[in-house]
Amino acid sequence: MRIALLGWDLDRETIDAIGRLGVDVVAFTRWFADEPEREAHPGWLEVRCPHQIGGGPRDEAVAFGVGTVRVASTSGLGFDFDVVHAMDWKSRPAAGELAARSGGPTVVVASDRAEDEEAEDPGFGPRQAPDAWICDHPWGAERLRAGFGLGRDGEEPIFTIPSQAGLSHWSDREGPRRDAAEGPCVVLTLHAGARFSPRAVVAGLKSAREKAPGLVAAVFGTAARCDRLRRVLKAEGLLSARWGETSVPTAGRWNGAVSQASVVATATDDLVDDPFARAAWLVGAPVVRLRGRDAEAFGRDILDALFDRERREVDVRLASALEGRRIDADGVAAEWLRIYLRILDRRRNAPEPNARPAASAPPPARQALAFPELRSRLTLIPVSSREALASWTLRPDDWRVALEWLGPEAARAVLTIRLFDVTDVAFDGLNAHNASDVDLGLGETHRTIALPFDGRSLAACLGVRSRWGYFHPVTHSRICHLPREGSAPATPPRRLRVAPRRPGV
Repeated sequence: MRIALLGWDLDRETIDAIGRLGVDVVAFTRWFADEPEREAHPGWLEVRCPHQIGGGPRDEAVAFGVGTVRVASTSGLGFDFDVVHAMDWKSRPAAGELAARSGGPTVVVASDRAEDEEAEDPGFGPRQAPDAWICDHPWGAERLRAGFGLGRDGEEPIFTIPSQAGLSHWSDREGPRRDAAEGPCVVLTLHAGARFSPRAVVAGLKSAREKAPGLVAAVFGTAARCDRLRRVLKAEGLLSARWGETSVPTAGRWNGAVSQASVVATATDDLVDDPFARAAWLVGAPVVRLRGRDAEAFGRDILDALFDRERREVDVRLASALEGRRIDADGVAAEWLRIYLRILDRRRNAPEPNARPAASAPPPARQALAFPELRSRLTLIPVSSREALASWTLRPDDWRVALEWLGPEAARAVLTIRLFDVTDVAFDGLNAHNASDVDLGLGETHRTIALPFDGRSLAACLGVRSRWGYFHPVTHSRICHLPREGSAPATPPRRLRVAPRRPGV
């Protein structure tokens, strides 16, 4: 498996862990002065992409994409990747472009981080949306599901891998603070498709409040039943004044509420595999399960969590230690690779284009922004003393402009490389020793050109030539110097004398 990881800033510990798993990893990131453009690390290659800095955030994201595609095209790395993973929002246009230029079924994965919630979405180049999302916070995944109208993990390509960075992102700059005006707070986290009874929730909270004066609740959820539950709790005086009015909060606000909560309740069948419960344990909050319509059991669980602190603290400590091993570099790398394999398996086993579509409709695509095509280019690389490899990219609009310039002669025009012999001269465009044309096919992107003499210096121009010889240049290459033929330099032989082994040594 060949993986391309793109990031404005790289998570080197996680990439080191992925490299240790035995996959071929190439990481593309931004370049700074006095840094090498390539740097080999154990198990992976780091490629720094020069690009234009300045303008707005979206302009920088698009500029990084242009630089990434240019480096992949000109450095020999190519676009043949099985997985392209955009590790932050500024690398999403580059990920879409790398996948669009791949010859095979490349999978695009995008990371959605908690601190990027308010960032501007630059799109995915020519693609509408990625094949999978990886969120470092459970509420970030829930916001995506609410935007797409989807269900839980396993039913759609949205996966949650909680990270310490996502859980330590607070909405308040000064960190969490307690409000003395409110009593114990129960944070209800109700994911999309959760099965619960609003009446049972209200009845359970009422019964718990009889023994825990001042008990309030905060409801985090995007479903319509969550809105109805907030209205009922507010009418009964059970809704938290600080955390209860936000219907679609940010991950930082969820962190702040959970860090101050006395109890976190989630509607799930298995707490160990629930991402909200795992995140709450890492923050240090006890978690109880919302049991359908059983109001008495829900009230008892809340009271146990409030008053049996010793047992609950042991549960939180053990669960936090277990979850801490999942969010370290090795655990995150293993989860990434598992997601890559799952999405690749879905792609390979996908039905044919003419097959009957499934009953469930795909999620609505995000609005993608147009990614600017790279400029037309021509590269000439020496292969031997009499051969040079020419590779080129021709923009469609440059081809149309050239045909318009030729006018009636455009009927039989061909794409041509014009070679200039500039050996031992300061080439100014007019003083070449001679020139020759090499006609190309429209489907070609590279060709090895044989030359009659060795050791020449060549300048090349890619353009369009009519049948009467009119030539419209499009782009030029750098001067290419071919090596001269000759024997290898003779070097004096080196001898190694081996002395016999002495006895007793």
